Amino acid sequence: MANQSQCLDDAPFRSLRGWEPIPPPAYNEAQRLALEELIAKGRPAFQAFLRREKMSSFLSDPEIHAILRAAVQPLGTNESVSATDQVLNASLDCSSLTYFPLQSDVEPPVLELGWPAFVTGSFRGLTRVETYFQPCFGEIIYACKEAVRKQIRSAREVIAVVMDTFTDMDIFTDLQEACKKRLVPVYILLDQNFLCHFLEMCKNLEFSPEQENLMRVRTITGNTYYARSGAKIIGSVHEKFMLVDGVRVTTGSYRMFLTFKNFGESKKAFV
Repeated sequence: MANQSQCLDDAPFRSLRGWEPIPPPAYNEAQRLALEELIAKGRPAFQAFLRREKMSSFLSDPEIHAILRAAVQPLGTNESVSATDQVLNASLDCSSLTYFPLQSDVEPPVLELGWPAFVTGSFRGLTRVETYFQPCFGEIIYACKEAVRKQIRSAREVIAVVMDTFTDMDIFTDLQEACKKRLVPVYILLDQNFLCHFLEMCKNLEFSPEQENLMRVRTITGNTYYARSGAKIIGSVHEKFMLVDGVRVTTGSYRMFLTFKNFGESKKAFV
């Protein structure tokens, strides 16, 4: 595989004098101010700001509705949170972008059920990628779901699942079987906003995750945006992937799944 410098040398127009790629701007102050108007005063103030600044609308209707629905307005004057408490709450936010497993002043979460250990730099074969689509024509109609269940059944050391919404009873039953019959530790990380749906599924299955010795269920929130008005928007976790035995990862949706095998050195980075 060519290294990065070789790829850059082979890029089109690289040889032209004075040509350099121009990255798109990563920040737009006018859009931020428009967003502040939307959160603090609603859609009419947002539209008025766009007209006044001669800006085109950069948010679709579903995005505007989602922002207004997610915005949490500040407490009353007598119940307002102090600046010290806000800093403390921000420091305890597990969705912080400052978390790095090897470079962080915050200790990584304790994986009390263990994690596969590998020798640094050990070679475990070439990485292979398999793609599944659903619905599929042939013997297996639901190829994506079956691919996930196959990976769970093949697990021998550990399974780590990250999902925004987890309500599939068949897949959860497979995870239960891995814990109880094969004694495989299972970590499940869910979006806190959708935990209620997961618990409803557990109730329907008459299963209590707290009573399973080899299963740990945790929740996390998305990044939090604080507006000048004191309102805040807590983001969602739009992730779907599963790690199996530290050497296989499956990601995607029920429309398409990608499975990577021998994807690299396993890190204790599952939070």
